[in-house]
Amino acid sequence: MHDDDRPESPHVLWACVEEGFHVGSRGGDFLGYVDRQPSGEYRAFDARSSVIGDFSILAEATAAVSAASPDDDAPSAEDLQGTVR
Repeated sequence: MHDDDRPESPHVLWACVEEGFHVGSRGGDFLGYVDRQPSGEYRAFDARSSVIGDFSILAEATAAVSAASPDDDAPSAEDLQGTVR
């Protein structure tokens, strides 16, 4: 099987880019992020940086981002290739 023949993964990949800041993606598409607040809560954001909610534990916040329904018109990573924003 070639890399190009692999189906997109239904699993969400989470990366901790810095302490308290986690970014989620699925199949190369950005889903959103979680940012730990000074209060200790985890604030979840969707792919357009809209607040989903505040959560007491990281697992709840990442689950909320993963479950958030993307807009039908939200650009995918493929749509944004070569785009400067």
